[in-house]
Amino acid sequence: MIATHLGAEVKGFPVFVYTIAHPRGLVLVDTGMIDSTPELDEEWDPVPHPENIPRDVVCVINTHAHFDHCGGNRLFPGVPIHVQAKELANPNTIRAWVDFPGATYVEHDGEAEVLPGIRLLPTPGHTDGHQAVVVDTPDGVRVLAGDVAYSFRELGHGDTEGRRRVLELGALTWLSHVERPKVPEYRP
Repeated sequence: MIATHLGAEVKGFPVFVYTIAHPRGLVLVDTGMIDSTPELDEEWDPVPHPENIPRDVVCVINTHAHFDHCGGNRLFPGVPIHVQAKELANPNTIRAWVDFPGATYVEHDGEAEVLPGIRLLPTPGHTDGHQAVVVDTPDGVRVLAGDVAYSFRELGHGDTEGRRRVLELGALTWLSHVERPKVPEYRP
């Protein structure tokens, strides 16, 4: 039901994007990167992997609007892209990554159901408008947590509202920079 795709590498670390197989079609969570800029190349040494980004999707969900998570949004003109309103309004959001011809953002203010069994859960911390994706499956709840933490150890500290919200779910969780999911544990 959930598949992992390498969307980019930043400073040698993977940035995974995900697809959710839903009865209404494929849902893409984050879009990785399709290109870079000289400024990003100098500071972050990104390696985009546009060939790994699935294109035939019914909608996109951005966990947040950082370049390595929304840098492929331009591949989806006319496709609904779900994001928290405060994330798009953030003055630190680089407009070149999110503004493009045909951009069709669906802005949310808090929790929302995108499709039956796929919900958005605000998880502030990494950014004010960061959100996780909660998926109901026959095997239980699954969480695509984006950059709520860079590692499960960091997530286990529970030191931000977003991390606490993910920990409270007690569900199998994927993090954007970790290849394999696990059920996170609170470890202050």
